[in-house]
Amino acid sequence: MKEQVWNESFHPGIISSTKLYFQDLFVGAKRMSRKDFWWGFLGMTIVAGIIMGILGFVITKMPITDFYWSSIVGVALAIAFGYYIISVFTAIIRRLHDRKMHGWWVLLPIIPFLGDIALLVLLCLPQKTLEILGLKILANFIIKLATLEK
Repeated sequence: MKEQVWNESFHPGIISSTKLYFQDLFVGAKRMSRKDFWWGFLGMTIVAGIIMGILGFVITKMPITDFYWSSIVGVALAIAFGYYIISVFTAIIRRLHDRKMHGWWVLLPIIPFLGDIALLVLLCLPQKTLEILGLKILANFIIKLATLEK
């Protein structure tokens, strides 16, 4: 059975789109629509912000001499941040796949300033469909059929 490559909710919203972020956290081989990407990004940022805010508050209120629990909370904070970064990274790759682009475009921010702006623009563009290409293929097919009949 072939796995579905489309990753889109029927009614994009903050809850359904955030579920997509969690559902395919380590999967980059799918696609994600623009609405799902931005709603999920907002939801994931809120969830991660709350979790990291609580952990940050806890770690600042601990006594300085309590190295054991402060290190455990610090590691939990680092794991939460890593989880957030991985989810956003793979979601960007899925969004680029929806634009019919390679996931390597996620490295565009390596170029200072302009790379960040270019990636943001790419993430905001609508889905790139194959309608134009499909019409071209269909036209070529009809032309070939017409020439075969003669």
